[in-house]
Amino acid sequence: MTADAQQKSGPKIAKKRRRLWRILAPLLIALLILAALLAWVAWIPLQRSRDAWQAGNTALAIEQAERWSQLHLWQGQFHQLLAAEYLSVGNSGAARAHLAALGGRTILFPIVTKDAVAQRLFARGRFAEYLQYDAAWRGLRQPAESSLDKAAALTALNRLAEAEAIVKTLGNGADAKKVAALEQAIAQRKSGAYPLVFDRNGQAIASYRIDGADLVAVNRDFDALIDRNAGALTIGSQLPALGVNQSIDTTLDPEVQRAALAALGGFRGSLVAIDPRTNEILAIASNRGNGPLANLALEKQYEPGSVIKILTGLNALSGGIDVKSMFPYDCKGELMLDGRRFEDWLPAGHGVLPSIDDALAVSCNIVFADLGVRMGAERLRRFMTAAGFDGQTSLGLFQVPLGRFIPPVVNRFDTASLAIGLQHESVTPLHLAMIASMMANHGVLTNPRLLRQRRSILGDVVNGAGAEKSVRLAAPDVAGQMVEAMKAVVTNPRGTGERAAIDGLSIAMKTGTAGERAQGLQSVIVAFAPADQPKIAFGMIAEDAGPAEFAGAKIARDFLVAIQPRLK
Repeated sequence: MTADAQQKSGPKIAKKRRRLWRILAPLLIALLILAALLAWVAWIPLQRSRDAWQAGNTALAIEQAERWSQLHLWQGQFHQLLAAEYLSVGNSGAARAHLAALGGRTILFPIVTKDAVAQRLFARGRFAEYLQYDAAWRGLRQPAESSLDKAAALTALNRLAEAEAIVKTLGNGADAKKVAALEQAIAQRKSGAYPLVFDRNGQAIASYRIDGADLVAVNRDFDALIDRNAGALTIGSQLPALGVNQSIDTTLDPEVQRAALAALGGFRGSLVAIDPRTNEILAIASNRGNGPLANLALEKQYEPGSVIKILTGLNALSGGIDVKSMFPYDCKGELMLDGRRFEDWLPAGHGVLPSIDDALAVSCNIVFADLGVRMGAERLRRFMTAAGFDGQTSLGLFQVPLGRFIPPVVNRFDTASLAIGLQHESVTPLHLAMIASMMANHGVLTNPRLLRQRRSILGDVVNGAGAEKSVRLAAPDVAGQMVEAMKAVVTNPRGTGERAAIDGLSIAMKTGTAGERAQGLQSVIVAFAPADQPKIAFGMIAEDAGPAEFAGAKIARDFLVAIQPRLK
């Protein structure tokens, strides 16, 4: 071709190329958009699965990922996510194939970070599973934190030499606080024991002994809550479920615990104290007396006696009964029910009682039995069920039972007994403390908190206290009426709690005496103080202590005197 011909054909070729590009460009753009759309659509199930996993719904996360895992576009990410999900629930068998597929693979866009997986597995105490995941994840560049996680997992499994070797290689990029926490954990484990349970001030309550695989109280005031020999609901007995590699930071106050045990003195019994402002448990004190060590506070059911009159009165004042019209009430010491004499604890009766305040102050069985019969067994049961009977509560560490109904309640006489806390219900000291705290909060019953948080070997918070659950049992003004009646128990000259009075401290209280005289009467107390701005609420039971207006009132007084400086 001559130079002239080439010169003529050049523009034609360029024109054809431009025409071809105008045709192909939209197609290429469409293909790029289609590819991006396909990648985005293929990423959606991964994202949904990851979100479910992060929200703690691992079953849904696995279902989502398995359903879409044949999408070849993001195979590596599906393997990574499913490995993390199966390991989170301890299913190493199902995770093994995904871990094998991960080995040596470099994933440019990981669906979850390695640290996120570490935190999830650490929170569940699955350290061996974390090491499996770590071994399969060699292809991704690891920051210093990942090495730190690996050292923490090895420490948790007591592979201390390997953990120390990694710690020595950590550079300046590693978190200094976490490194220090890990070094301390390694040193403690080398000694054969390490602190595991702490009070609210950060002081150790109990340590875990590695050789004996046992939890031992460091502060002996907490023996009955810690020692597995003290019962099934001790922290020691629950250790297999709780794990031994995350600290247990509690709300317990050693000073309040000490005051509770001192007040109980030589009596076998229990006192549980709650801060009604925060619903934190300050003391779970069980005194062995002359008997064996036992976690009486959480595990033993007692007949509650007259403290139940608080609930009966609250129930009656909440509506349906004109309580005010019943007063003045003339208590003659008996009530005829079903052709039987229902007797007061004071045989001659209490005489004329001007108000419900006076009736509660002298703990008149007849008034509250009458209220119970007027309301009926079913209404009593419903209200008491709302107040926790036949239920349980979570302390953040494990579930504990509350009070129970004892059937049958078949007639009016049984209903009267139910209304004053005899024969047809039982209660734990913890449940009594919850009732005291409910009254301090003017009718709001809230699950108490024992757990503040749990921390990993690296010092990270891996589990918090959880949400509190509350229920309003009565309107504030109704609860206020019963609070005034509880104050009268202490201030009324005839009040059964008169011996608990303390100068300068207002107290709201209800006493109860339960059990059989032949086996030894139990003193039962429910109280809070200061009555108008409560800072402490507690329930107490002392076995073989006799009528509550004597030894029971003294125990309550001694306890409040010991902690009075913190109630100002």
